[in-house]
Amino acid sequence: MTEATRIEEEAGVTTPWSFIGSGFLPWLLQRVTAIGLVVLLPIHIVINHLANISKVEEGVLPGLVVFSDVMERFESPAYWVVDVLLLSFALFHGLNGVRNVAIDYGLRGVGEKVFTGALSLVGVAAFAFGIIALAAFID
Repeated sequence: MTEATRIEEEAGVTTPWSFIGSGFLPWLLQRVTAIGLVVLLPIHIVINHLANISKVEEGVLPGLVVFSDVMERFESPAYWVVDVLLLSFALFHGLNGVRNVAIDYGLRGVGEKVFTGALSLVGVAAFAFGIIALAAFID
């Protein structure tokens, strides 16, 4: 915090954008990703796990999730968009949730920055791994 910001806070000076602090963006993105997950997760479950039930019952497919079936679905750009959004929303929501718990338990200052940085690295690595895993389905 700069000296000017500290003096303004002590004096009670506010601006129209004062509510946008260091915690506002993570707070907002936590809500946005929650809504995204509520929308995307049922789509993912229906397409990946429930759409093939009749084919399995008829004996056309050996199981609910079949590699060739997944490859066929990945030919659609919409399927890629849903899966990449689901991956990114789930990672951010989960890792930011862990960060929020640490902050609630008193993590502040340099420790908060280091922990947030470490979680960010884990998130980037997990996202890259997830994209590589999804790319395995490219024909």
